[in-house]
Amino acid sequence: MTYKKLKDLFEEQSLINDISAILNWDMATYMPKNSRVQRSKQITKLFDYKKNIFNVIKKNDFFQKVDELELNKFDKINFELMKNKFDYFNSIPSDKLKKKAELSIECEGLWREAKEKSNFNIVKKSLVKLVKLIKEESEILSQIKNKKKYDCLLSKYDRSLDSKQLFKIFSRVEKFLKKKLPLIIKKQKNIEFNDFLNEEDQFNLSKIFMKQLSFDFSRGRIDKSLHPFCGGGTQDVRITTRFSEENSFSCFDALMHETGHALYEQGLPKKWAHQPIGSAGGMSLHESQSLFIEMQIIKSLPVSQFIQKTLEDKIGKDPDIWSSEVIYNIRNKVKPGYIRVDSDEVHYPLHIIHRFNIEYKIIEEDANVEDLPDLWNDEFSKILKLDVKNDKTGCLQDIHWYGGDFGYFPTYSIGAFIAAQLAYKVRKEVINFDLNLKKENFKPIIKWLRENIHSRGNFLKIDELLEESTEEKLNLKYFENHIIDRYLKKEI
Repeated sequence: MTYKKLKDLFEEQSLINDISAILNWDMATYMPKNSRVQRSKQITKLFDYKKNIFNVIKKNDFFQKVDELELNKFDKINFELMKNKFDYFNSIPSDKLKKKAELSIECEGLWREAKEKSNFNIVKKSLVKLVKLIKEESEILSQIKNKKKYDCLLSKYDRSLDSKQLFKIFSRVEKFLKKKLPLIIKKQKNIEFNDFLNEEDQFNLSKIFMKQLSFDFSRGRIDKSLHPFCGGGTQDVRITTRFSEENSFSCFDALMHETGHALYEQGLPKKWAHQPIGSAGGMSLHESQSLFIEMQIIKSLPVSQFIQKTLEDKIGKDPDIWSSEVIYNIRNKVKPGYIRVDSDEVHYPLHIIHRFNIEYKIIEEDANVEDLPDLWNDEFSKILKLDVKNDKTGCLQDIHWYGGDFGYFPTYSIGAFIAAQLAYKVRKEVINFDLNLKKENFKPIIKWLRENIHSRGNFLKIDELLEESTEEKLNLKYFENHIIDRYLKKEI
């Protein structure tokens, strides 16, 4: 009965998270500008309710009263994940957690203004206060868990990773990419292209592909925001995107990425909804699903042929101008740039390594947050060999740090490496893989993801899940081979 009570309480806190997520989605989309103070009060009040749930658990010693021998395999996993969540909230003083929630909302709001005006000073003071709280949190967790401060933050997004692994992985990837980049850039075709897709065309193209990919619009929707994201709650997935008429595929690529996230959320095991075991298996795995769809599927040559046909039949574009060769090449153009979300998949990991280096220095080496623009620009010059011209294209381009998310960035690239490994396996197991893509048939591929990834929820750690689905732990050779195959071998 005690375990049943715990399940009920965790369902209650999951529902509160759902409510908070919808409020955050509204804050990023439709909320009036001057309503931010009131929204902060609403979200922190929900935090109070959530904290009260954990206080009830603590007061009644529910975890000590559960006989684990009476639990089945899945309930044991769920119980352990419950304890992990409880330990976090029980370890950090509630006033610090509440203050961090308030500061995150304040800081994110100031970030929007700062980005628009390209002026870090607007948000600097708020960010310094927020980071101070995050570092205090990491120090408390570090003492309890006997782990590095940064690793404690990282584990909130991926319980399988630590900084030692990341330094090793990123060192290999950085060396590989810097060796291959000159060869890739030399091999590329120079394509002159002057036509464009307007906002309506980008949106219509995106919706067609989302339906083909099996996104369920009866349990989800699309809206505009400053920064693309996938949010919402259980059985209510909210995707946002941004448009750029300078980049015809900006909205499309962003929505394909977020659709990957959404398909994962919509495919999680309903039996375990609102329980820790029924949630996603960490953000690295989540990002693997978005990057599998965006990079491994949608940016492939066969799908470029499908895009050509769709643009001709549904949007009225000339196939002689919008040929599959042109579409493939402009969407897989490799060149250095300042903006992470617009970067090609070869440069993308370098953007992540750059951010990882900075946030590690802030958390572990006490780098001064007030000097973030200079720190950003120096690191960027070292890794991407570009001189940053302003804050908007520099340290203000991403929302993550200003919303309190330190330790999140590495999951993007780990996700890309997982996606490449999954794609290799799917190609072996799905008959006529490329032909299916060309014929607009994504169902066998989505079916494989549903069965092997989505429906597994948070049952396993990432390496365990990879061993079950691909027969080996994370192996970087699949990402390296993917880069070589797509950018150095393929001729069209």
